[in-house]
Amino acid sequence: MPMESRRLEDDEAVKVILEILIDAGKPLSTRQIQAETKKRLVRCPDSTIVFLNRLRKKGVLNGERSKEARGWVWWVD
Repeated sequence: MPMESRRLEDDEAVKVILEILIDAGKPLSTRQIQAETKKRLVRCPDSTIVFLNRLRKKGVLNGERSKEARGWVWWVD
């Protein structure tokens, strides 16, 4: 029986997303971030793309559309 993923609260989700990006050491696509949160059995408060975009607008992380990734890529400075 597969384990159920746990919905994170905002602060906890920010911490996990930043951890994923810092550990990667390179920009990741939305799909890669979703795959990593799924591995950790957690999910963002909103859909992943909505949550990441909210963090981008707040200046917590960086993001831009990428033709190569066919979507958004995200990173921290």
